[in-house]
Amino acid sequence: MIKRISVLIIVIHFGITGLCQTKYTDSLKAVLTHTKNATERFNLLNNIVLDLTSFRGDNVDSSATMEMLQIAQELNNDSLKAISYNWLGSFFYLKKGDNTSALEYYFKALPLAEKTKEKRRISSLYFDMALVYFDMLDNEMALKMTRKGGENLPDKSHPLYDFMLLQYEANMVQYFLLAKNADSAFKYARESHETLGRFNEGIAYVYLDHINLASSYAISGNAQKAEEYFTAAMPLQDSIENASTHLYFYNNYIHFLLANGRTSDAVIQSRRLMALGLQHENNNLKLAGAGFLRQLYDTLNQKDSAYYYSMMEAEINSQIFSQANKNKVQSLIFNEQLRSVEEKNKEVAYRNKLKQYGLLAGLGMVLFISFILFRNNRQKQKTNKVLEKTLSDLKSTQTQLIQSEKMASLGELTAGIAHEIQNPLNFVNNFSEVNQELISEMIEEVEKGNTAEVKAIAKDIKENEEKINHHGKRADAIVKGMLQHSRSSSGVKEPTDINALCDEYLRLSYHGLRAKDKSFNAKFETDFDNSIGNINIISQDIGRVLLNLINNAFYAVTEKKKSCVEEYNPSVSVATKKINDKVEISVKDNGNGIPESVKEKIFQPFFTTKPTGQGTGLGLSLSYDIVKAHGGEIKVETKEGEGTAFTIQLIM
Repeated sequence: MIKRISVLIIVIHFGITGLCQTKYTDSLKAVLTHTKNATERFNLLNNIVLDLTSFRGDNVDSSATMEMLQIAQELNNDSLKAISYNWLGSFFYLKKGDNTSALEYYFKALPLAEKTKEKRRISSLYFDMALVYFDMLDNEMALKMTRKGGENLPDKSHPLYDFMLLQYEANMVQYFLLAKNADSAFKYARESHETLGRFNEGIAYVYLDHINLASSYAISGNAQKAEEYFTAAMPLQDSIENASTHLYFYNNYIHFLLANGRTSDAVIQSRRLMALGLQHENNNLKLAGAGFLRQLYDTLNQKDSAYYYSMMEAEINSQIFSQANKNKVQSLIFNEQLRSVEEKNKEVAYRNKLKQYGLLAGLGMVLFISFILFRNNRQKQKTNKVLEKTLSDLKSTQTQLIQSEKMASLGELTAGIAHEIQNPLNFVNNFSEVNQELISEMIEEVEKGNTAEVKAIAKDIKENEEKINHHGKRADAIVKGMLQHSRSSSGVKEPTDINALCDEYLRLSYHGLRAKDKSFNAKFETDFDNSIGNINIISQDIGRVLLNLINNAFYAVTEKKKSCVEEYNPSVSVATKKINDKVEISVKDNGNGIPESVKEKIFQPFFTTKPTGQGTGLGLSLSYDIVKAHGGEIKVETKEGEGTAFTIQLIM
């Protein structure tokens, strides 16, 4: 009996492939055909969905979940709605790799679960959100959601406590694997293994346990133990239908193969990953497969195949991380933040009302005190209305402001790149014209039989061709850099030449501003520490920070120049310096400086000292968040009338 209850709990929470499509399911369907009562139909459909579920539901028929939602809406039952939204997000949209829609349904379910105080449902929703953010390569948001799920775990006496705890521990393993923190990954992998041992049911959990241990051993350098657990996991794959779990396996296994120089095995596993993506029509699987195959074929110097998968990767990436999807996700997050604020306001208002009623009951005969309480209540109501209007205005303008900031940055960058690429193209055109003339001369000398002159001309042509090749490669490098900047950040740190990055964005910023305003002119200098070498950063994100700081510096010196200060020479400098295990990047200008009264506000969202229409107040706020996400810090030193210096410190 105990074993039957244990198996049933597993089915109810996650579902196991080995229990799918059983006689139990057939009997439920038979009963369903004769059941008319709405609540009974919902419970039967829910049991069918759970019995068909395979570790987050890749085998579920969407018609069942849609009927469940229809019944929940007809009954107007918040608890049933929460279950229906949760299932639609997991079993329909996440199955297809539609991350944005999955999040949308999770956010719909969350307030309903909180309203009914169902901790088990609340924690499950947060854990499922974390899985979506892992697929979207937003590991910090995945960690945030996982921790929220951990804060809402049901009591230890709850029959599903161990299963919820297991999901929390598995998510923490995945986060620390991505963060390359072997000690923490092992800690949670061992805890997850112990939790699994307490109920020891379900092949899906054994599969996940093998992946966690194998991957933890892999990043700690124990290739033998890693291979042992990866090999143990493989025979279980055919019994697991969940796409996200397979993606987790292949991501870690292929990285392990690459790290150990097993390129051929990596190609085989990458092809299997791509086949799974095509089978499930899942963009997350296809994107990972295309990325691995592009990398592998490029390493094997098979350029045609590398180009094919590069184009496929770019196309899928544009679908998953399109601006529309990003805006929708930001909107969902912002709406959830608004809802949280509104709930807190309601709770405060409710407590205030209780206090007011208590005071009125005790002091009802004291008219003066009653009048004061009434007046205070009116003032609070007015304040609440102002807050509601402010929140509404903030919601409607935030998306526009963020888009405006991004488009302004992209416009300035594009103008700078256009100017940069013109120089090598001019060289290519000029040397090509010279070669045409030399070829004409060489033909004449050939007809004259002047061999010595022919050789001299041929030598000149060869030298010109080398110059054409050099400047062509330079233009190609600029274009690649432009594409890299415009591409959405991968979120993966890579070794980067910080000096070259600073120099590139300094020149792009300057030429971008020159393209917009021909009268703009300023001196710019660099002082780079050549002992730094490469440091691990997300180059696209740090590039955006540098571009914003340098643009602000040029703006400051331009505004000071407009004030007609005599003998003023606008100047901007960028310097790097290695200090122990840190790298310091400074951007200085000799502009007007920042007033002391607003210095503490410059990193706040939407705060700007620029005139209306010239700034959104998001540039420095976003830069601050990016640097903090890298584990670094950003400081400002300024003196009004003399200039400003921003300093970024990053850990090497």
